[in-house]
Amino acid sequence: QVGALVDSDVGGTGGKPNEANSALTQVSFWGICDVKYDARLPDPRDRVRVLELGDGRTSRFSHHGRAIKENFDRKYCMVADPIKRAVMTENKKLTHDVFVKEGFSHLRPDTAAYPRRYHEGLAGEILADLGLDNGGAEAMVVLKLVNRSRGAGVIVTSAARLDGVLRSLLRPPLKPIEVHAWMAEHSGPRAMRPPSAQAAGGGFMEEQCRHWWCNECPVFLAERCCRSMPWPLQPGSNEVFDGTMRVAFALYRKAGENQAGPFEIDWLGGYWKMPKDPVERLDASRLASLQESIISSFNSVDKRTAEVSAEHLQEVFDALTPALPLVFAAGHTSLQSVADAYKDDELFRAFTFCRVAAGNRLKDPGRGLQILEMAKQFVSVPACSGDLDSLPELCVLSYIDRTVGSTYAIKGDWEAAEEKWRSSLDYFPLNATTYWFQACSHLERQEFDKAEVNLLKAISLDPDFKLPYLGLGNCRLLQRRFDQALEAALACLSRHPDTPVAQQISGQAIYHLL
Repeated sequence: QVGALVDSDVGGTGGKPNEANSALTQVSFWGICDVKYDARLPDPRDRVRVLELGDGRTSRFSHHGRAIKENFDRKYCMVADPIKRAVMTENKKLTHDVFVKEGFSHLRPDTAAYPRRYHEGLAGEILADLGLDNGGAEAMVVLKLVNRSRGAGVIVTSAARLDGVLRSLLRPPLKPIEVHAWMAEHSGPRAMRPPSAQAAGGGFMEEQCRHWWCNECPVFLAERCCRSMPWPLQPGSNEVFDGTMRVAFALYRKAGENQAGPFEIDWLGGYWKMPKDPVERLDASRLASLQESIISSFNSVDKRTAEVSAEHLQEVFDALTPALPLVFAAGHTSLQSVADAYKDDELFRAFTFCRVAAGNRLKDPGRGLQILEMAKQFVSVPACSGDLDSLPELCVLSYIDRTVGSTYAIKGDWEAAEEKWRSSLDYFPLNATTYWFQACSHLERQEFDKAEVNLLKAISLDPDFKLPYLGLGNCRLLQRRFDQALEAALACLSRHPDTPVAQQISGQAIYHLL
């Protein structure tokens, strides 16, 4: 809501150590773990399934989760040199593989990774790999993009519909004539309208396809669908939900131990995140209904949470206490560890090298460019762009050149950056992030009209991408197009309500419109 006091539910770095609060525990990492939990299952090892890890400094703690953030701020602070685990926590495949490597595969859903390359036997291969080939048409699979959050690209589908869903997700418009036609229809002024307003049937698959089509990662994950025990939003209510439990933790080393010592873990609390619809409203014949009844991450102002019983919370803590210190100790992503772990998966190795290089752009751009050159050597360049069978290779090559371009931009060499961004789009013309960087280049030269074209392309391809909305609002403010700047800010706030820059843009626009 424009004009409302922004009370951020984003985590932070905790208290400030000084003489007044010297009792603060200094932690190497604090984070979140989202799980599915079902206390009804007879075997305790089957009750907890980890879906995702996250960094507490950037995670959100809505409603019942606010106590977690307050608890951390009151009792903890970050050490001067916290461990860096963003590469692992932002990559669902890396997260899964570390759990398996450390002996905690029982805490993860059955999971398999596949190149983003469609073929007619792919659905059957996935069902067999997940042990669902004899599960009937109603067996459920969750498809996920490796490097997205907030539920973007997460699709729950029945076995009967899996092939059709894969065909939609993995066959984007890739030939130049197809891309031109798609952009002509969906970019421009229409980009500001959410896909749900542009497509019949609510636009659920329309938006999910866009997340998949513009993604730079060459692989995707398929998981056996896990459910939680039904739980009411309000105590005593007959309306129950299949929620996701979010628990928060802090990792630290005992005083006097060196940086190689084992981690201790403190638990900060937990709460249920609820999906949009209760269990009784689930309609397995509709993809949107499966999403709205099972997936608890969704992009809107409205967040539903509920209290977790102390008994259930303790069981989750007990299950995860042995695992998380070891997972985070093993989660350091070095080039050598990636090369060793993925020596037979050159595309994923190249993608992960590129992500490591991106983290080096500010500290050591020269080293980052060296890593990017190594990454490119792992990828065979397709004979021609626009070939769907080469989609994984084209995505990675586009990501590499996009990252090379951003590294040049940081160094102030915009001409070299623009050349690499053009190359990125030659490989993969659906790369929303590359359009965003091109827009930054135009804004740097005050070429506002050209910047707006690229910003609208980025939004049309990835409606959940926050930065293009902010760039568009700022671009329009600079052109004194205040009503349209307000439109961009409101579109951003509808998906990212906790965005102070969007609040600022909207405030400036309203001031000039009054």
